[in-house]
Amino acid sequence: MRVLELISNADTGRLSHTKLWANVACAASTGMFVYQGVKDTLSVDTWLVYLGLVGGYVAALRLIEALRGKRAADQES
Repeated sequence: MRVLELISNADTGRLSHTKLWANVACAASTGMFVYQGVKDTLSVDTWLVYLGLVGGYVAALRLIEALRGKRAADQES
């Protein structure tokens, strides 16, 4: 995977603001999560917010991909 694939549209190759800012948010939250882990200040709230942000984003992307794939399969039938 190339780094540009993290911030560009796969079909057009142009910058995708959705991908860019989602990855910035995930990187920033991961940085804070690691920082708090190193400083031994992680709390349950931090764990929940981090997992909700990063895990929820990935789960939502997979759901959207599955729904798009199902819609495309239905249209072909």
